[in-house]
Amino acid sequence: MPTADGDDQPVRRIAGVLLVDGAGRVLMQHRDVHALVSPNEWGMPGGGIEPGEEPEQAARRELLEETGLRPDGPLALFWQGRFASTTHPGRFNEWYVYCGPTRADQRDVVLGEGQAMVFTAPEDIPALALSYSAAYFLPLFLASPNYRRLCASTAPGAR
Repeated sequence: MPTADGDDQPVRRIAGVLLVDGAGRVLMQHRDVHALVSPNEWGMPGGGIEPGEEPEQAARRELLEETGLRPDGPLALFWQGRFASTTHPGRFNEWYVYCGPTRADQRDVVLGEGQAMVFTAPEDIPALALSYSAAYFLPLFLASPNYRRLCASTAPGAR
């Protein structure tokens, strides 16, 4: 469920990035055993928005810190809103999920956080142990016009 009742202030403000490569694969992070949230689960690159930081700025910073990558083109806001906190029952986090294209491939990824960072085919995603947030956002994204547009824009030969 994307929202939770309770205190009106978010526990955290979070920015995530759904980066799509030329084969339509989505960059996924396999969190390590020491992660405070969703250890050993798969999610998207992203993290906390720092005080005074704009959400898109945070998304770009987190993507670069965790993967060494920058999107090839603009990031589009895919989803924004309250999403139940897994660490604070009855509270919520404020999420900003962006999507964007990349011409990068697996060789370009620099693992900056977690145990793996992998471009993952949509058909392989259901077999992964997804984090609570990824289990919500990924199916929405893969069924969206945003995803179809990104696949078309990153396909080999696309302008």
